[in-house]
Amino acid sequence: MPKRHFFRPLRVLLGGVLIALIAGLLFTAWPFIAYPVTELEISRPAPLPAATTGPAMAGIIQTDITPPIGIPKFGYSAWARPSDGFRTRLKARVFYLQQPGQTPLALVTLDLGAGSRVLHHRVAELIAPHTDVPAHGLSLLVTHTHSGPGQYLDSDFYNVFGSDLPGFDPQLTEFLSQRIADAVIQAYRQRRAARFATGSTEIRGFTRNRSLPAWARNFDLPESALTEDLAYQAVNPTLTMLRIDLAGDDDRYHPAGALTAFSIHGTAIPAFTRPWHADVWHWLAEDMAGHIARHHDTPFTPVHGAFQATHADNTPAWRDGQRGDREAERIGRGLAGHAFRLFQQLGDNLDAQLQLAVGARELDLLTLDADARAGLCERAITGAATVGAAKGDEVFPISWLPLIQRGWPKRWFNDNCQGAKHWMLSRLQLLLAAERFPHQALIQVVRINDIVLVNLPWEVTFESGNRIRDAVRAALPAGPWRIEISSLANGFFGYATTPEEYSLQYYEGGHTLYGPHTVDMLRQQSAQLAAQVFQHGDVDDLPAHWRFSLISRVFWPQTDSPVAARAALTSPVFRDAQELREASWSFHFEGEHPAHLRLHEPLLRVEQRGADGQWQLHVDDQGSALQLRLVEENSHGAEYEVLWHNPDHPAPGVLRRFHVLGTEALYSAEF
Repeated sequence: MPKRHFFRPLRVLLGGVLIALIAGLLFTAWPFIAYPVTELEISRPAPLPAATTGPAMAGIIQTDITPPIGIPKFGYSAWARPSDGFRTRLKARVFYLQQPGQTPLALVTLDLGAGSRVLHHRVAELIAPHTDVPAHGLSLLVTHTHSGPGQYLDSDFYNVFGSDLPGFDPQLTEFLSQRIADAVIQAYRQRRAARFATGSTEIRGFTRNRSLPAWARNFDLPESALTEDLAYQAVNPTLTMLRIDLAGDDDRYHPAGALTAFSIHGTAIPAFTRPWHADVWHWLAEDMAGHIARHHDTPFTPVHGAFQATHADNTPAWRDGQRGDREAERIGRGLAGHAFRLFQQLGDNLDAQLQLAVGARELDLLTLDADARAGLCERAITGAATVGAAKGDEVFPISWLPLIQRGWPKRWFNDNCQGAKHWMLSRLQLLLAAERFPHQALIQVVRINDIVLVNLPWEVTFESGNRIRDAVRAALPAGPWRIEISSLANGFFGYATTPEEYSLQYYEGGHTLYGPHTVDMLRQQSAQLAAQVFQHGDVDDLPAHWRFSLISRVFWPQTDSPVAARAALTSPVFRDAQELREASWSFHFEGEHPAHLRLHEPLLRVEQRGADGQWQLHVDDQGSALQLRLVEENSHGAEYEVLWHNPDHPAPGVLRRFHVLGTEALYSAEF
């Protein structure tokens, strides 16, 4: 064969690789080149004066924050898919706490993938004229569901790369801000005298460590010790709870809710799924609240606000090959049962004592002095292992490529600040300005009686949390403190691993943006702030106003079409369970464009005809039974499917129907 023919396939291959590389770079860079920039100015108006006399009080409110169809989802990055409807609603749960003479607090748990400084500061701005909660007394705590929206974060890096489509959406952010702020205001206005109790329990069997070899490096464990049983032990098993009972109109105190920290990734629902979903946290929150309502004669609608602790390498222990809705439900319900047992035990410890203290500080990681940095790298760099994904979320063949594959640390030329990290795109990453990455961190320390909550915008691994907790404990007065590190609170900075975990470059280490000494910095800053909070009772180290410049794109659905009339397209059809698919009734209808649907309001019901011939509510869409799915848009609206999962079997002759709520109600055929 002539030599030129021998080299032709090689030239074609290299040319294809070069074209793919150029195309990838252009795709990556395009939002930073072509997208418009949204400028946000957020101020800090003074809140209402706080009470100086009277009893300790609390207010608890739950509200729906489910966004419309079509917005990208956050957490699985390029493997995510924009929402086509909902399986479970996304909720905000507000816990307002007030002790006269101390700083009032509003702790909000959110079914979102991460916190956001934009969201935090905008909510603080909105609530200030109507409540006594200052900006530094507001905490946004999250479940880290990977089936919630993206595009509301405070850094271009995560607005572009955290979802499968890039850009900050101002309309989505304002929607979330308004919904959360309205709930905080309502909790403040409905506050009542309260009693409180705190406690903890250990729960094992529902979580496992997904990066066991990296965790094992903290203790120099041999490979022979890395068993499946150890993966179930290398987790944070502690569930910490604040129980709140409120004074009723009958002058008695009744159970009203609980605020709970636990460590479990919101990833039982896998990538490539489309509906909004709160993951295991839906059942942990709603089942626990249901237990309270069924077991107590309470005039209040119970609310359970559960949020992340040190979850970064702790994943749901789904059974092999079964990941999905059924496993998410099994795990969530199991956790809810343990939480309710603790709630019941705390009933014997309730009293009116409430000690509150809070401190908040913003750190610009690009300008910290050397002492405050504790070895932190001067700028963020993404590791190649980030693209490889965490165990259980691999995508063939990308996750098995050299350098990208987990456990492939840099062994040569690793004497720079980022150490063992292989840089994704190598030095080309420096073309992205350091300011585009998250760099302004809001950290917070909150005391609620013997609970000390350290709120950090990082995903903190189990052992990293232990080290931060030890540093905070050493900075506090002697006492039996329940110290919890809350991951992803108020913002998102990727991961925080120990230096030992970082050295192996699993997914968590590759996604530790500021290098192997991130936890050293967090230990120092958290301990320092905690000491100041306990010395002074209140530390407000936040600026007077904020400015954000974010590359933007509108994902909020829009249409010029009028609201289309609804019409049933099919009669309800039953489908048996098959493999991972649950048994369900299904029916299709056509109706309004997604822009006209308000998914944060009640929409779906199953009704049952009673013996008197009247239709009565049987199932609503506030649980996990009813799902809405967009099938396709059309010239005048859209086609939808309604699914009722895992239906019960009625008595012979009992009829049911679907009911789609709204100004133009729609009923399916009876079934």
